[in-house]
Amino acid sequence: MKGISLRGRLAAGVAAAALCLGAAPAGAQTDSGPSQSAMVNLIHLLVKQKVITQQSADALLKEAEQEAAQARTAKAAAPGAAVPVPIPAEKPELPPPAPGVLRVPYVPEIVKNQIRDEVKADVIKEAKAENWAQPNALPGWLKRITWYGLMRFRDESDFYGANNIGSDGVDGYVNYDAFNSNGPTNVSPYSILNTIPFLDTTQNRINQMSLSARLGLTANVTDGVQAGFQLASGGDNGPVSTTQILGGGWTKKNIYLNLAYVTLDPWPDVSLTVGRMEDPFFRTDLVFHDTLNMDGIEVSGLTKPIGAEGLGEFATLGAFPIGYINSNFPTFSPSKTPDHTEWMFGGQVGEDWATKTWDWRSAVSMYYYLNDQGELSAPCPIYLGTQECSTDDMVPPFMQKGNTLFLLRDIIPDPNNPLTYAQPQYAGLLFKYEELDATSTFDLTLAPGEHLQITGDYVRNLAYNGSLEYRYAAEGVYPITNYDSTSRTLQSGPNAFMGRVLFGEPDPRERWEWNIIAGYKYLQPDAVIDAFTDYDFHLGGTNAKGYFVKATMGLFHNTWLQARWFSADQVYGPPLAIDVLQLDLYTAF
Repeated sequence: MKGISLRGRLAAGVAAAALCLGAAPAGAQTDSGPSQSAMVNLIHLLVKQKVITQQSADALLKEAEQEAAQARTAKAAAPGAAVPVPIPAEKPELPPPAPGVLRVPYVPEIVKNQIRDEVKADVIKEAKAENWAQPNALPGWLKRITWYGLMRFRDESDFYGANNIGSDGVDGYVNYDAFNSNGPTNVSPYSILNTIPFLDTTQNRINQMSLSARLGLTANVTDGVQAGFQLASGGDNGPVSTTQILGGGWTKKNIYLNLAYVTLDPWPDVSLTVGRMEDPFFRTDLVFHDTLNMDGIEVSGLTKPIGAEGLGEFATLGAFPIGYINSNFPTFSPSKTPDHTEWMFGGQVGEDWATKTWDWRSAVSMYYYLNDQGELSAPCPIYLGTQECSTDDMVPPFMQKGNTLFLLRDIIPDPNNPLTYAQPQYAGLLFKYEELDATSTFDLTLAPGEHLQITGDYVRNLAYNGSLEYRYAAEGVYPITNYDSTSRTLQSGPNAFMGRVLFGEPDPRERWEWNIIAGYKYLQPDAVIDAFTDYDFHLGGTNAKGYFVKATMGLFHNTWLQARWFSADQVYGPPLAIDVLQLDLYTAF
């Protein structure tokens, strides 16, 4: 029956059955109830599944009757054919079938099997041709993996104020991250200009081209288990940026492990993640840079999916190690320092209230840092050849700029050279940080692809205590940043806030989708740890205030252009005005 339609095969099967059994036309069926034959069930199913209409089913049965009658006539006319049994001239009329009931002659099993096999073969052939049913085309594990990536090309220009610190060629803004990383750094007045690293605060940098690239995968290992992995570019191994400056003699660029985590879902709406993960908290870049990732363990829960209609709650708890001390510290002493790992413990509770036209999301968070505060060392006789002091392990693993610092080492003067002795030093944090953060975003849908989104964020360091500037005054140790040595006053504070408005599509990913964002930021020096703040505003850190404007336009599917302008000044201390212009081209997959 190759090449014959399904309808034709069904009709042929009915006709053949009628011929074999000498069956009467369908209208002669004496049972007014539903037929129990496979053919009746098949046609019932075709009608019920809307494969054929009731009209087509009636036509099919009529066609079968005609072919069966023709077959009987041909058989009777054949030589040697048996004399047909006379059919009464008139037959009693049967009552019409009940609605939905089809009268079909009995179909032999051999015919049914033949029809089934041919239909099955045709369906499989079509499925393979259309590539929607190839069960062995790919290994099962590969089907559970999803790849993704993001690339960004940037052209950036940095503009510095004409009166910034360092413009006199004498004073400058010390780069304390390099001070520690390359240290200990000698701060002796007789060698300070040759050893102290300074930040650029005066010379504009125009058209600095850079890129950022990320490639990752997520694997659904099994129900309730997911794993993630990501590689990313980066100019250094700092936590806040994956930007890689181009040039450098066309040397190859660095790739780092950016994500590696496992997520378990032990109960509905509860997840547990361990490893290096994306920041799990709802927040803005007032506290943490947008691309900051964290190492540790966190557990999250929610009562409804974020953005789904209704009122729901969510919560997150996490423990994140920032730095372990060297287990051999101090290296040159048999007496080792007790463990005092630096941790960040985070907790957040929030609500999400959504309707068809708006979504209001708010949260209160607490970020508590353990063992982050530096301590002055025991008297340290460097002049006798001592290479390590007792608190060298309290050096922050990474810094930007803005926090209040002091020198960690209490160096004993060399009695033979009381004026010119070497003073190799490290810098540490003067204060503790216990950051209370309140964040809220109201997103109003004005039209498809057109939103008005208003965001507010306020942070306060509850551990800030201005009197700590004097805690080592007896040893003659005072802050080396945010401190006016003339008036002996601290110039700092524990507060930060931000306001931001977005108009347009919140996440433009298609051609001609767009948005505009404008906002204002204010960060006092010790509101948050400067190491993890936005890398672009004021070129990173705290002790900054100013505004920002961003505009984004979709060019193609998953390809968009963005322009950003940041204008910021210092809150306290010497002038440090920095404006940043960034033109970015993104593509994602």
